[in-house]
Amino acid sequence: MSTLTPFQRVTAAIELKEPDYVPVVPMITYTAAQLTGIQFSEALYSAEKMAKALIAGYKSAGYDGIYVGWESSFNLMAEAMGCKLQIQPNSIAFVKDQVVKEPSDLDKIEVADPEKDGRLPIHLKAIELVREKIGKDVPIFKYVPGPLTLASVLRGQDQLLMELIRNPDAVHDILKPASESSKRYGVATVEHGADIAVVADPIASSSVISPTMFDQFAFSPIKNVLESISDVGGIPSLHICGNTIPILERMVDTGTRIIELDYQVDLAFAKDMIGENVCIQGNIDPVGVLLNEKPSDVEKKAKECIEKSAKGGGFILSSGCEIPLNAPFENVKAMVSAAKKYGQYPISV
Repeated sequence: MSTLTPFQRVTAAIELKEPDYVPVVPMITYTAAQLTGIQFSEALYSAEKMAKALIAGYKSAGYDGIYVGWESSFNLMAEAMGCKLQIQPNSIAFVKDQVVKEPSDLDKIEVADPEKDGRLPIHLKAIELVREKIGKDVPIFKYVPGPLTLASVLRGQDQLLMELIRNPDAVHDILKPASESSKRYGVATVEHGADIAVVADPIASSSVISPTMFDQFAFSPIKNVLESISDVGGIPSLHICGNTIPILERMVDTGTRIIELDYQVDLAFAKDMIGENVCIQGNIDPVGVLLNEKPSDVEKKAKECIEKSAKGGGFILSSGCEIPLNAPFENVKAMVSAAKKYGQYPISV
């Protein structure tokens, strides 16, 4: 029997040590709605319903950490900064109206106050409610919007990507309020009880922009947000979707303690490249496997992840990205079971 708490297990991995078994923390937020019978849209406006579902997910599957949130952090923040969301009862909300339609609209943007703007206070309250129910032995993860992705939501993704080449000064201008809003929110999440603040910046992926553009537009803003999280005692983590192999070492240079890897990245390659410097988290395909396959397939993929990246410690088993809304919860349980079955230390493979 393990004597480690989930917090101790996850902390050991972050410190690049071997705990009793590989910690397992699926990226689950709204997936847990199915356990409490609520629609996706209901928890958007209720910290209580959000927290109830998230706690139900944790208790049902027994994973080692809880992501407290309900939708993409950049959409949440963009709404707080003036964008309009399209919300339907049981589908993921998205931004339908950007606040910056022209570069001249930049003056309309105000840095968000996480204690009062939009629905940010609902998410901060949800952190407090989850912490109250689960205590301090289970780590709370919280997503914070990556500055470049937040800028793309405020401006419109296509427009921003064109401006990376045609008008880089305009991109830097919009990155300033985006970065400051992300910093303030990251700090607030830790102050309200989150242990690990995860900066999510999918537009910074090498699947979207070049490594040169990553250095030009994404690296410094990400680093600044991560540093602000560390400054208030939080553990900084970095999530960039898609193929990040060309920028793995630069991701480490941001000062993150954890790098969340999507399923397109080979874990064995990543372990060899950066595993001595940072904790690796990932990376079962959330759609191809966790949504569309059976528990036996999930177990197989989880075993592969453990074999590739767990030896020597510094590894957290997880999904490659957010688990879809309607993914079978039995698949989540299969991931947790596989960590305990195949991830016992010392690992011999």
